[in-house]
Amino acid sequence: MLRKRDFFIVGCLVLSSLLITSCVTTQEEGRYLNDQIVAINTRVNKLEESTARKLSSDLDAKLGTIRERQAEVGSEINSLKAENQNISGRLEENAHLAKRAIERDTTEQDRVKANLAGLTQRLADAERRINLLNEYLKLEPAGEPKKEDIKKEELKKEAPEAKIPAKQPPVPEEKQVSQEKQLYDLTLSAYREEEYEEALAGFKNFLEKFPKSELADNAQFWIAECHMALKQYEQAILAYQDVLKKYPQGNKVPNAMLRQALAFYEIKDKVSSKLLLRRLIKKYPDSSEAKIAAGRLKDFK
Repeated sequence: MLRKRDFFIVGCLVLSSLLITSCVTTQEEGRYLNDQIVAINTRVNKLEESTARKLSSDLDAKLGTIRERQAEVGSEINSLKAENQNISGRLEENAHLAKRAIERDTTEQDRVKANLAGLTQRLADAERRINLLNEYLKLEPAGEPKKEDIKKEELKKEAPEAKIPAKQPPVPEEKQVSQEKQLYDLTLSAYREEEYEEALAGFKNFLEKFPKSELADNAQFWIAECHMALKQYEQAILAYQDVLKKYPQGNKVPNAMLRQALAFYEIKDKVSSKLLLRRLIKKYPDSSEAKIAAGRLKDFK
């Protein structure tokens, strides 16, 4: 009886030791991954600060060039203004000359009209005297030239009747798409057209405008995918981590774990990559991502 109890105690101790070792291993893996993500976050922040400083320096240089160009443009504008004033003066002078010419033409026309009226009156007086003379001499009055009555037929072309367009059947109104869905679809279209920079900015803008949207986890996932497409692997790792932390129940979690593992592989951190692939297989064993993860694990052997 004493031996059986001893064996039982030893077995319990061994089992306890194995459980403690398993827990410790899991905790160590979690700490390792967290340390790696923190380190990547630090490097990314430094990179962003360096980029911001460089952009600021480049902006100052460009502003200097722009100011010089503005001075040149200002000088050109002043020259153009002076030339414009000169042209305006010439136009005013020409307008004055044209006005005087028109006035002269009008005066000449009035004089011609007056002469014509005088001649018409003299002709009428002459005809009247001739008729009186003929009556006195008992001669047949001189026949006036027959004037042919020219009938002017005005052709009235009836204007074609305006055709009243047939009443078109009412077009059924399309189901109104929300602004939220429109912005998401437009940005996803940019990603599919390989306009990754534009898509990245678009998905970030989407999350700022619609942080509570049902598509928020998808938008965060596509932000990470944009970084992957741009080969910004460390930024992609952090973006995938946001999917896992902020949307743990979202439909993109298994894919985010798989893609994060691949991003770690791209930066030569095979340890983190293997840990994530194993965790994916354990947590989502029936998913298509788990099958891909199992295949990728074979590459490490």
